[in-house]
Amino acid sequence: MTDSQLEQDAREFVAAVTAGAPEGWTGFELTVKGGPGGPECDGWWAVPGGGPRWMRAVAGAGELLAAIAAERGWHSARLTVRGRPGGVFEFTAEPGTVLSGDTVVLDPGYVHPLPEESTPGSALPPAGDAARALAALRAFLRGRAELLGETEELAPPATPEQLAEAERRLGHRLPDDLRALYLTTDGSGGTTSLIDGRQLLTLDEMVEAAEHLRYAGKFRFAWDEPGDAVVPLGPRPHGAVRRCHDHPGWVPFTTDGSGNHHAVDLAPAAAGRPGQVLDIGADNYEGPLYVADSVTSLLVHHLDLLERGHYALQDDWPPYLLLDQDPDEEPEEPEWNDDGLPEAAGPDLQSVRITPRAPVAPLDLAPLDLAPLAAVPRLRRLDLVTRTATGLGTLRPLPVEFLRAGLDGAGLAPLAGHPHLGALDLACDTPLDLAPLRTLPALWWLDLSRCAVADLGALGELAGLRYLALTEAQWAQLLERDALPPALVAARSVGAVAAAEWAARIGHPAGESYRVEGLLAEGG
Repeated sequence: MTDSQLEQDAREFVAAVTAGAPEGWTGFELTVKGGPGGPECDGWWAVPGGGPRWMRAVAGAGELLAAIAAERGWHSARLTVRGRPGGVFEFTAEPGTVLSGDTVVLDPGYVHPLPEESTPGSALPPAGDAARALAALRAFLRGRAELLGETEELAPPATPEQLAEAERRLGHRLPDDLRALYLTTDGSGGTTSLIDGRQLLTLDEMVEAAEHLRYAGKFRFAWDEPGDAVVPLGPRPHGAVRRCHDHPGWVPFTTDGSGNHHAVDLAPAAAGRPGQVLDIGADNYEGPLYVADSVTSLLVHHLDLLERGHYALQDDWPPYLLLDQDPDEEPEEPEWNDDGLPEAAGPDLQSVRITPRAPVAPLDLAPLDLAPLAAVPRLRRLDLVTRTATGLGTLRPLPVEFLRAGLDGAGLAPLAGHPHLGALDLACDTPLDLAPLRTLPALWWLDLSRCAVADLGALGELAGLRYLALTEAQWAQLLERDALPPALVAARSVGAVAAAEWAARIGHPAGESYRVEGLLAEGG
């Protein structure tokens, strides 16, 4: 393909994008990159009088990506397109791989599947009851009005047609209790906070928030620290909520204005209820928090707190009511021994992290015996930071998925055959035998930069490995052995001096961006 043909294709692509512009648009921005299921288009239209309108698919994007990558000699390509009315546009194509500091990303579109993201769901019936939910809401509003000395106005109800259209756009039918709520009030109206200190979204806002969360949920990268990303653990009844950070079946219906939402869960895990309520969003770093088995139960609970006096009146203007946490609901904390390990499991204990009280060099602290962890049957994440673990065999029957620890003389042998270990960040002073890594079927993330390793050749046999961190000297040895893991999507050279040279050797191409800007021809 010649440069003139490439420019013509770029102009035709921009013309096709602007042909689908919404009325009154003032600009757009679109990014196109490769993804696990084909090209991913993430963009927005700027439209006066409202928030951005999202752009999710553009015809011909995949073909153009492939053509540009082939013409430039790149493994893959990434496009950024900006435009304004009148045909003004900028079109930029860059290599699809990314080098950032000491990390190279060979496949930016890769999203590692999280536990239980697509496992079979619940067959249990919903727990909500529309009539009971509305009765609880009305009683709560009456009680709150008496305390505040004023009645708050609800928003006008949604029509059945508006509700049906929102459900069509969401791709889900909402639970009956939430449907009844929207057929009573489409949003919070004049109320300061309708549900648990948060505003009820309007149906249009619900659809926009759901689209935004689905877009944001794509950004789970293989090169991120896996301690949270691999093992989302938010408190929940065992087996009720899928262990993933986001899911298209989680539909937000409230907002605190800072990126946090209540959501109805329309894709619960086997022990959950359709329509159960989760707390999701910006502050839930460890995954969703289970709130209630239904919107009904949430509203009934709020009424119960009000009637039992678990609230505080705030003196701000306008005044508002702040519900307090019921002290009977505070979770029990496990007891911990002097080493920082739990003596017995709490009901939902899944993560243990040992943080040194002062900065120390790796492996300088006394070894830590893991035997007490046998009493924590649901342990998913173990982070010892700078401590050396002894008794690693304790972890064999546990569902641990992430381990950061120093290794003793037994090395990896006690972990051989572990079915769940997906991410390992290891440290050791004596040469480590990597052979047991071949027996870990779930392993996809590995950091050996704090390890002494005599022979790195076994890494080339790890077909499922997606991320690998080594020192610059270790990478030199691995590349000399021609033992690069075959499915690697991201890699880090810790302390690298010549990162660009190293990145080129493992697949990050040299090559300048391709750029076109100007005006579209009249009518095109």
